[in-house]
Amino acid sequence: MSISEEMLESMRAQARRLDDRLSQMSGALDGLQERIQAVEVTAESRDGLVRATVGSDGHLRDLVLDARIYHTADSARLARTIVETTEVASREARERVKEICAPYVDGETLDDYASGDFDAAMRRFRQRMPFLAE
Repeated sequence: MSISEEMLESMRAQARRLDDRLSQMSGALDGLQERIQAVEVTAESRDGLVRATVGSDGHLRDLVLDARIYHTADSARLARTIVETTEVASREARERVKEICAPYVDGETLDDYASGDFDAAMRRFRQRMPFLAE
């Protein structure tokens, strides 16, 4: 089978377009990790007594307790408020990471990954990238 010069040039042009697209994607991915690591979210409790700051991983980075917490001896309520406020910040951090990663990975895959279900995350990723071998 012989390939015409016109068909060969068409294939070369398509290869150049693919190469350009891969270069663009590679450039976009270069800054992805830095953008994810820069995510930091602060949430404040309804009563204003607790401020929790978490990173992109949802882990607590800073906790600020207003001096008014000492006006009440309800430590269980304070503990609940800290946990709830941290959870609000963690959910918002996860949503921001999902927004950053949306062009590359679907939200369900990120949810699987964040919950520790790496097998499900990889299954979803492979479904989107069928050319990857199992």
